[in-house]
Amino acid sequence: MNRNIFGVMVVLLTVSTLFSFEFSFVNAEFKRFTMNDVGPWKDFNHYHNYTEIVDTLLYLNNTYPNVADVFSIGRSWNNREIYCIRLTNELNYHPKPKVLFIGYHHARELISAELPLYFAIDAATSFGNNETITYLLNHSEIYIIPALNVDGFEVVEHNDWQRKNAHPCDDDGDGLLDEDPPDDEDGDGYIEDLFFWNGTHYEFIRWEGVDDDGDGLYNEDWIGGVDLNRNYGYQWNASAQSGSPYPGDEDYRGSAPFSEPETQAFRDFALQHDFKYAISFHSGAECVVYPWGYTTEPPPDEEFFIEVASEIADITGVWYGQSGDWYTTSGVWDDWMYGNRSTFAFTCEIYRNDSAWQYEPGPFPNTWWERGIFEYFNPAPSDIEKVIRRWLPVFIYIINRTINESFDISITNVTSSKTVVGQGFVVEINATIYGQGEITEPLNVTVYVNETILETREITLLNGSSATITVIWNTSCWEKGKYIIWSYVTPLPNETDTLNNRFINGLITVTIPGDINADGEVALTDLVLIALAYSSKPGEPNWNSNSDIDNNRSVSLSDLVICALHYGEKDP
Repeated sequence: MNRNIFGVMVVLLTVSTLFSFEFSFVNAEFKRFTMNDVGPWKDFNHYHNYTEIVDTLLYLNNTYPNVADVFSIGRSWNNREIYCIRLTNELNYHPKPKVLFIGYHHARELISAELPLYFAIDAATSFGNNETITYLLNHSEIYIIPALNVDGFEVVEHNDWQRKNAHPCDDDGDGLLDEDPPDDEDGDGYIEDLFFWNGTHYEFIRWEGVDDDGDGLYNEDWIGGVDLNRNYGYQWNASAQSGSPYPGDEDYRGSAPFSEPETQAFRDFALQHDFKYAISFHSGAECVVYPWGYTTEPPPDEEFFIEVASEIADITGVWYGQSGDWYTTSGVWDDWMYGNRSTFAFTCEIYRNDSAWQYEPGPFPNTWWERGIFEYFNPAPSDIEKVIRRWLPVFIYIINRTINESFDISITNVTSSKTVVGQGFVVEINATIYGQGEITEPLNVTVYVNETILETREITLLNGSSATITVIWNTSCWEKGKYIIWSYVTPLPNETDTLNNRFINGLITVTIPGDINADGEVALTDLVLIALAYSSKPGEPNWNSNSDIDNNRSVSLSDLVICALHYGEKDP
C-alpha cells in the first residue's frame, strides 16, 4: 500500500474515533439526583419559612465552602436580607458561564421558593458524588435566589390571598396604611371572600373579617404592598391588561419603576453579572412564557425563545408561548432582563390546582363564601417533592445548554492555494477559526498534512468573530503522492462540544513540477493548461492556481520554463 494513502487512512480513522467518542458523551443521559444529606431544611414535606431558608443557605455555605458561596444582594422593606447562593467548583479557576434561577416574587406562591431551594441543596450536597451535578458545577456558575419577596413569608401567614410585598400602602385612600386587613373571622384557618352569584351575574361583596377602621368597609386595606413583578423598569407604565396604578389592586405596579427595595436589590445584582439564561419560578398556571409581556409583538429573538421554551415544555409537559399572548403585563421581570440585560429570560409557572376551590352558602340568598386560594397556588405538603421532581430537569437542561453555548470554538474551513503542487515547491494552507461561544481564551490552532503537524499557532478570538491563519507547506522533503490537509483547534478548558474543533479538506497531490493535471507525466496537456492560464492572476477568469507552479501569484514565463525543464518526465 502507498505510504501516503496509508497516512490518509490513519488520519480519517483517528478523527472518526474521536467523533464517535464525543457523540457518546453528548448523548449521555444524566442521572436522577437524590437528596443525599439532612440539614436545617429537615425535609420537603412542609413549606419552609424565611428562617429555615436562611439557615439552610448558611449551612451550605459553611459546610461546602469549595462549592457554595452565599451572599446578600440587599434588604427587603422590613429589612430582611435577600440571599443568593452561587454554586460552582471554586477550584476550577477557568472562566465559566453564569446562569440564574430566582423564586418567590409573589407571597402566596410558596412552591416557587421550594423548587430552587431544593436544587441548591441537592447540587451542593451531591457535588463529587453525582456525575451530572459535578459536571455542571465544574463548568458553570449557578446563581440561585430562592426567595426575592422575603417579607412575603410572614405576610401570607395572615392572608393567603396576598401576592405583593410588605410595603405599607393606603389601599383605600383614607390616609391610613394597612389598617384593615382580612381576618380569619370564623377561625377555620382560611381567609374567604363573599360574593353574589345567581347563575348569570357575579359581584364581589367583601373579604372575611371585621371592619377594623370603622369606615363601613370590610378588609379593604391589606398589609402591603406592591406587586414586585410589575415593578421592573422596562415598559413599567405600558398600557397592559395587568400592571395597575391603583394601590388597592393586587397587581399594583408601585409609585415608580424599581420603587421597591427588593427589585432595586435584584437590579443592582443583575447589573453586575452577565447571564445568558435566567428563569423565574411562579405558580398559578403550568406553562413556560417568554418576552415580551407588555405587548403581543414578537421579540427580536422569537425563534430562539420558541426553541428553548418548547424544549422546557416538552420536559415538563406544559404549554409554552409569548407572555403577551397569554395576557399583557407591564414592568415584568423577564422583559427587563431581556430588554436591558440581553438575557434570555423565561418565566416558569410550575403548579396550579383548579379543584382547590371550596364553597359554602353565605348569609344572604345567592351569596357564597369561597376559599382555596393557597391550595390553588401550592400543592399539599405531601406533594411538594412531586412537583419539584417534575421541574428539576429544567435546571439540568438550562445549565447544560449554557455550558455548551459558552465554550465553543470551531474550524469552519480549510483551503489550499492549489490542489496540485510540484515537488520542491510550496502551497499555502488556510484554516479559518470561528469563536461561537461566550467565553474566549488563547487558542492553539494546528494545521496537519496527513498525521504530520505543519505548524501550530496561538490566536485569540472575540465572541462572534473569526480569523484565518495561513501556513506555508514546503514540499521539498516530501515524497510524491496524495496528502490530506486538515486543521484542529485545541478545546477550551471547559468546552464540551468539540466535534467542530477539526475540519478535514480534500487531497493535495505532490507530483513532478509541471505535471499540472496530476496524471504522473509532464506532457503537452500540461503545457496547454499553462498556456490557457498564461498571464493570469488570482481572481481573473482564466486563473488556474495549479498552473502557477512557482506560487508567485501569476502564470508566467517562469512556469513555462519549469514545465519545459521536466517535459517528458514520468512518475514510475
